[in-house]
Amino acid sequence: MADIDALLFANEAFYRAFADRDRAAMEDAWATREPIVCIHPGWDLLTGREAVMRSWAAIIANPNSPDIRCHSAVAHVRGEVGLVVCYEELEGGFLLATNIFIRQGRLWKMIHHQSGPTRGRAPPGDAKPEPGRLN
Repeated sequence: MADIDALLFANEAFYRAFADRDRAAMEDAWATREPIVCIHPGWDLLTGREAVMRSWAAIIANPNSPDIRCHSAVAHVRGEVGLVVCYEELEGGFLLATNIFIRQGRLWKMIHHQSGPTRGRAPPGDAKPEPGRLN
């Protein structure tokens, strides 16, 4: 379960960097030795660290960027790869996000983030399905 806890911690650090508008923490959340990709809602595919970090710098610097909260994060681990699926709450609406991490030394670092609209919302009470290892 330590891998799951560490993975959820890395996921929370990503959302904390976004919520705090902390560019250095956002850069630290992402892998530096692996290719990375990001798909913001309504945006085209962003590939490579330079493009992804530029997008986050613009989002973080924008005073009109929405406040965000992560709900119902569920983590799965398969070897050196971790997957987190969660709801993102922005200004009363919800998105559904997939975040993929890779182990870099002892830490989990993000290599993929994608979020998009959902008709659903986070389960009441922030209920979470059982985390686990992918088969």
